[in-house]
Amino acid sequence: MRSIPVHQAIGLRLARDVPAPDPRGLPILRASATVTDRYARALAEMGIPMVWVDDPLSEGIEPEELITPAVRRQAAQTVASALSGARKALAGGTTLPPSLLEQLDAIVAQIVASVRNHPGVALVLTDLAAADAYTHQHSIDVCALGILLARNLFTKTGWVDDRGRRRFDDIDRRLHLLGMGLLVHDVGKLAIPAEILNKPGPLTDDEFTIVRTHPEAGAELLASDEYSPVVRAIIREHHEQWDGAGYPLRLAGTGIHQLARICAVADVYDAVTSERPYQAARPAAEGVRVILEGRGTQFDPEVVDVFAATVQPYPVGSELRLVDGSTGVVARVDPQRPRTPVVRFPEGERTVGEDELLAA
Repeated sequence: MRSIPVHQAIGLRLARDVPAPDPRGLPILRASATVTDRYARALAEMGIPMVWVDDPLSEGIEPEELITPAVRRQAAQTVASALSGARKALAGGTTLPPSLLEQLDAIVAQIVASVRNHPGVALVLTDLAAADAYTHQHSIDVCALGILLARNLFTKTGWVDDRGRRRFDDIDRRLHLLGMGLLVHDVGKLAIPAEILNKPGPLTDDEFTIVRTHPEAGAELLASDEYSPVVRAIIREHHEQWDGAGYPLRLAGTGIHQLARICAVADVYDAVTSERPYQAARPAAEGVRVILEGRGTQFDPEVVDVFAATVQPYPVGSELRLVDGSTGVVARVDPQRPRTPVVRFPEGERTVGEDELLAA
């Protein structure tokens, strides 16, 4: 299978469901449906730019998912419930109901288990969903990627406790706390007016000041003793920057909670590569570039180094265009040589160097 723009999928068979913006609804189209001209127009109007298809060129290519479709669907429903509870809490001036804790715990445990069974290199991170589904899918993808990065980091160098000690024990518990924070890291955005949050153009200074309140608003929603202070730290500090230029507290370096520093990398990468109401998705290679360029300024160098060894710039199943005008689909990637994928063309497969790729 491969992912291609909707307008190129006419006449081809879907390899995966096209999910509805509301995770509680049925898929817009089911896997195995043939994309007609009418379907393609409707999907484009709904803001769905890409779909997974099966065709002769991509036969036998199976992208390795970080989390299974079943876990993704259940996670999206859980996030929807959490957001609904958060809206009610905001309206009533209360905290997020502790009753949601059990639901969040259960789905985070499933995501952690799914990531634990993954070989360790992220080949497929995001689902191809409409911009309207960004809130749900972003939380899930940030959760999965953040847990994968943390697993690889903690296995290599340990995790840092509140005394600054490196520890290699109780890693699963640490990953679970991280997953809880990642899954609701943006819950405070519910307090931001939609016209500001989804504004297509640049924000004014006053609008950006309002946006900058969402980490604190999110942390306050989980102020109940039922929720760990570690989870609140992730929510409050995930927009802090290694060089101290972030918000809301202008923390710097190791003064930022380690789990929030992991969240920052996963959050920005997924935001860059996802379809949003105000910005089109950019290729994985562009997302990787943004993270690598932020090493030591916006992001913790240690986390970026793990990210670079984990996230592939040219995921299996993605379409690549070459400067000579040819188009192929990524068939395989050697983790030791992530920038030279094996690409399948109609005439066969070969390794492709970055100098041959057409700039996105």
